[in-house]
Amino acid sequence: MSTADSDTILQSVVNHLAIIPDGNRRWAKSQGIFGTLKMYDQGADRAAEVIRAAFEHGVTTVSFWGSSAANLTKRNGKEVEVLERIYSVFSQKLINEEDVHKHEVRVEIIGKWKNLLGEATIANLQKVVDDTKQYNKRRLVLLIGYDGVDERSAAVESILQTREDTDIDGNTLLRQHSWTGHIPDVDLIIRTGAWEDPHNSVGFLSLLTDNTQYAFPQVLWPDFKVEKLQEVLDDFNERERRLGK
Repeated sequence: MSTADSDTILQSVVNHLAIIPDGNRRWAKSQGIFGTLKMYDQGADRAAEVIRAAFEHGVTTVSFWGSSAANLTKRNGKEVEVLERIYSVFSQKLINEEDVHKHEVRVEIIGKWKNLLGEATIANLQKVVDDTKQYNKRRLVLLIGYDGVDERSAAVESILQTREDTDIDGNTLLRQHSWTGHIPDVDLIIRTGAWEDPHNSVGFLSLLTDNTQYAFPQVLWPDFKVEKLQEVLDDFNERERRLGK
């Protein structure tokens, strides 16, 4: 996953872009593809391209939803094995990608992944986190085994356990105890494959989305090419964001 040199980066008013990549299964069915591995391979390749392009357009934080907790607990074992393979391969590519280090992209992984994945997969993911933790120019957040409802519940439990005596307002306190509280607010969420039923899912990044804009392009994830990302970012940049004013 390469990024452009800093002096050629195109500027975007999107600071934090979050992506919900829906439509892999429907795309595979439309293409006559019945192998789970090939389906997710295509989705992972598209993810690398889109993340790269987002950074090249000046986005500084990209959050990518790799799976919910339900994806890893309710789908059949073979499909979960494929997902684990994809995660391991993707993390290794990030480690070996020169531009990740050249442009100081910090990789963070948020969710219940350490409780839901196999030891080898966890080790591979942890390595990319460790190898990039010193960087701070850009941030790639991989949401694996992530649900917003779980995040909010964990934050409340943490507050109750610490029993802090504080004058901090409730929203700030909740964010301080959340998994994602250190990440900037989300400017734009792109959700593919949901244009006929536009919606959020399981409180997706709900603590960061008070003023977030949404885009529901009429495309399934594997067909969401860089040109489509450009269209979505251009549309966002032309919107008037009143933010309650």
